[in-house]
Amino acid sequence: MKSKTGVFFHEIFSRHDTGSMHPESTSRIGAVLRRLQAGALWELCYRPVTRQANEDELHLVHDRHHIEHVRSACETGPSQLDPDTVVSADSWDAALYAAGAGIEAVDAVMAGELQNAFCLVRPPGHHAERNRAMGFCLFNNIAVTARYALEKHGVERVLIVDWDVHHGNGTQDAFYTEDDVFFVSLHQWPLYPGTGHPDETGSGAGQGYTKNIVFAPLTGAQDYLDTFQRELEPIIQHFRPQLILISAGFDAHADDPLAQLTLDETHFADMTRFLTEAAGLWCGGRLVSLLEGGYDLTALARSVEAHVQVLVEASG
Repeated sequence: MKSKTGVFFHEIFSRHDTGSMHPESTSRIGAVLRRLQAGALWELCYRPVTRQANEDELHLVHDRHHIEHVRSACETGPSQLDPDTVVSADSWDAALYAAGAGIEAVDAVMAGELQNAFCLVRPPGHHAERNRAMGFCLFNNIAVTARYALEKHGVERVLIVDWDVHHGNGTQDAFYTEDDVFFVSLHQWPLYPGTGHPDETGSGAGQGYTKNIVFAPLTGAQDYLDTFQRELEPIIQHFRPQLILISAGFDAHADDPLAQLTLDETHFADMTRFLTEAAGLWCGGRLVSLLEGGYDLTALARSVEAHVQVLVEASG
């Protein structure tokens, strides 16, 4: 019997060609798929058909000029939108499907068709700002997903937990002045992109609805987990989210080449379990996770497997 966990994926993600030497390469998706498909876990998950986000849905977060700029760059063939962010002919469709996966997952979770979902997508999204692609990201998948949930489904309070090792500057900026999204980022400091200081807590109506939790390089995994739980518990109890979204980057893994934290796949499972339990208590179990970073292929594949395993357990 299948669980009520969905894994949203499209083959176009493997055709977003950044080059074989780029950290965010097509091999990331292949490594994860091979790991998930090797065991029984893959057959326990629903694999719904996803769709492209349309431009009006992207415009919930991004301005029209940025959307057109990305489209044009992809149409002209291989090019760079910034020193780190590469696009190719298929990148436009991949980016639309990456944003659309979160939208489809929210539709399914809000309708009760699924309990939770993982979106196995690329390009990632949390660095993309309203009018700027950066840090491997073209459009901000999780910000589009959150805004869509607020506007389409009437959700009033969305919690976004971003445990990618790099600060989710684009997601923070999208909701910095608003109180219907609580954004929590756990990240190494200092590290790219140089934002996410603890003093950044929101402004205007959004004051107090941004929480940046920073970790020095080589922070011990248990210290990280203790801080995660200690900081998240009062936020969740006070905010009472109706939907939980995770920017699930796995580059805080000890083996990741782009950072210096010390987690392993068991720790990502622990954090997933904490958030699925919170979702069960506060929002009917409704939780959607979207892949962000993670650049050691073995560590990424094992971490995603552990993450999805907990999602399946929570939805059984």
